[in-house]
Amino acid sequence: MSDPGVQASIHKDVNTTLPRVYNYYTATRFRQVNLIDRLYPDTRSVELSHWAVPGGEGAWQEWSFEDVVQQNFEPTSLGEQFGPTWSTHWFKVNFQVPDEWAGSEVRLRWGSNSEAAVWSPDGSILQGLSTGDTGSLRTDFTITNSYEAGSPPYTLYIEMAANRLLGASPGDLIDPPDPEMRFTLSRAEISQLDSRIYKLTRDLEVLYQLAEQLMPDQRGYQALYTANQMVNSITAGDDSVASDLADQYLAKGNGERAHTLAAIGNCHIDSAWLWPYSETKRKVARSFSSQLKLMEDYPEHIFVASQAQQWSWCKQYFPELFTRIKSRVAEGRFLPVGSTWVEMDGNIPSGESFIRQYLHGQKFYQQELGITCKEFWLPDTFGYSAQIPALMKHVGLTRFLTQKLSWNTVNKFPHHSFLWEGIDGTTVLAHFPPGDSYSMSVTVTEALHTVNNLQDKGRAGTSAFLFGYGDGGGGPTQDMLERARRLKDTDGCPRMQMMNPDELFGRLEKDQHNLCRWVGELFLERHNGTYTTQADMKRLCRETEFKLRDAEFLLSQAVAVLGPAAASSLLQQSLLTLDGAWKKTMLNQFHDVLPGSGIAIIYPEATRLYQEAMTAAQDVFHNAANAIFGNYNNIYGSYSAWGIMIVESIITLIWIKRILVQDLLNLFWSWDLGHFK
Repeated sequence: MSDPGVQASIHKDVNTTLPRVYNYYTATRFRQVNLIDRLYPDTRSVELSHWAVPGGEGAWQEWSFEDVVQQNFEPTSLGEQFGPTWSTHWFKVNFQVPDEWAGSEVRLRWGSNSEAAVWSPDGSILQGLSTGDTGSLRTDFTITNSYEAGSPPYTLYIEMAANRLLGASPGDLIDPPDPEMRFTLSRAEISQLDSRIYKLTRDLEVLYQLAEQLMPDQRGYQALYTANQMVNSITAGDDSVASDLADQYLAKGNGERAHTLAAIGNCHIDSAWLWPYSETKRKVARSFSSQLKLMEDYPEHIFVASQAQQWSWCKQYFPELFTRIKSRVAEGRFLPVGSTWVEMDGNIPSGESFIRQYLHGQKFYQQELGITCKEFWLPDTFGYSAQIPALMKHVGLTRFLTQKLSWNTVNKFPHHSFLWEGIDGTTVLAHFPPGDSYSMSVTVTEALHTVNNLQDKGRAGTSAFLFGYGDGGGGPTQDMLERARRLKDTDGCPRMQMMNPDELFGRLEKDQHNLCRWVGELFLERHNGTYTTQADMKRLCRETEFKLRDAEFLLSQAVAVLGPAAASSLLQQSLLTLDGAWKKTMLNQFHDVLPGSGIAIIYPEATRLYQEAMTAAQDVFHNAANAIFGNYNNIYGSYSAWGIMIVESIITLIWIKRILVQDLLNLFWSWDLGHFK
């Protein structure tokens, strides 16, 4: 039965009606005569001036916002090019909103074909912009939802990064970046947005997707005829009738047994991959500020972010933003997830490194946010050791999430919700989002694929639906949240409910008596070359891990020998040094750095960080040795090599280092005072 006011199209040929609906809300064709032409009824230019940050990659870190705004900004205009790759450019944007826009939503529209960020005159980062990647766009910034006539002129600042959301490759995504890439300023304007037209575009979009995906089911035809009737009403000049038709259709809910999608906003940000660490720091700020902006208008929006390192960068480089985020954390809407310092490789780091990842990640979240994560969140690493369940249980974690095994080329993994048993029999609850992605765009296609692809139908009633632009960051957009509202409970689709990870896993735990068991490693049938490429990263990682262990071993001996009071100063300074060394090591264990799957520019810096960590570990080792043995470099007078050999012969491992002991004996028997002077 059709809804009141809906009449089926004259022609039964859906290949006529479907394109008619599609072309009426998209910018692909006929934009001069469809809704796109009415979306922004008026546009005005802005006054632009520009200043370039001296230096290239990472130079922005040397300039505070207060310093930037004191620089000499020169006039610039559309059509100008800015670069080279990884450089930073600031724009001062001045404009006056016309009084005839009173009561309207007003937006700044920007196009630099790159990443950028909007800043307020008082130094608050307000929102990220991304205008250089097809399908990964955030081009508008809402200045006000309802302009008040007579308001004073506005000033905003735009920080432009000379790279796109996914790096700076001139060709294929993973090609080496072009070091001399230039970015053309193609748009800088303010526009009046017609909010009613925006609603109609999203209504038609969802109805089109329902029709396309559900036909030949009758619900698909009902969606098609409703959308077609909407177009008829709009062309007849009755937008309100069209809006009501959409609301009427989307209000019809699901049955009681419909599967529930736990919609969780996220923006998986690779700490380094097709860009260096320095650019990730800004990706974090752009992504996080964009989510705060959305939360102002979408109270249902819940956003999660993994990797304590990235939260730490936010606090260090953008403290005002971090303070604003903490207020949303307290509301339960902006949440840390995953418990680790970074999303590390799942096979190469030592067991001790895994424990330190959990330790430092949880410590940061507890101290800074008052939150302890309950899950291990590792969506994008290249395989998962069978020791992980035991390591998780050791630090009190019982929930695990990833999706990477959906990339397997031969053997499709047989479960999405299951019990994962490690090599020692330890079991944790594991979940793979059935949509096979952590970067959903909230479409009907994705929702239906998620429920149809589910390997555990009837065993669990809820599955994760992770949405938001990822890898290069960005996160959910307004369009995604609008589609989520329309798909909350729509006949023909699974239910879509905004949910935090604790709620998701709480539901899965109630169904875990129905779940199957997987024993052993979770093997990824891709990225096999990552265990041989960039071999220095593997070697330096292991060397650093050993040096850190040796330093901590000898430090603990020094405290035992001297006593806590006498060793207090040594202990405090050494722990601070080791903390920094471990954080550098853990950062380099990120799943595109340690495996070697990133661009060349990131490895010299990673090498430097490893070397700094090893130097720090050696300093702690030597200071502890001095505390135990006195100044061991002067043992036996000036014969320092003997003292060095004694200390360096200390065995900190559980197996015998026969070669080292033999070297010590050889040194003793070949004692020659003159040799060591």
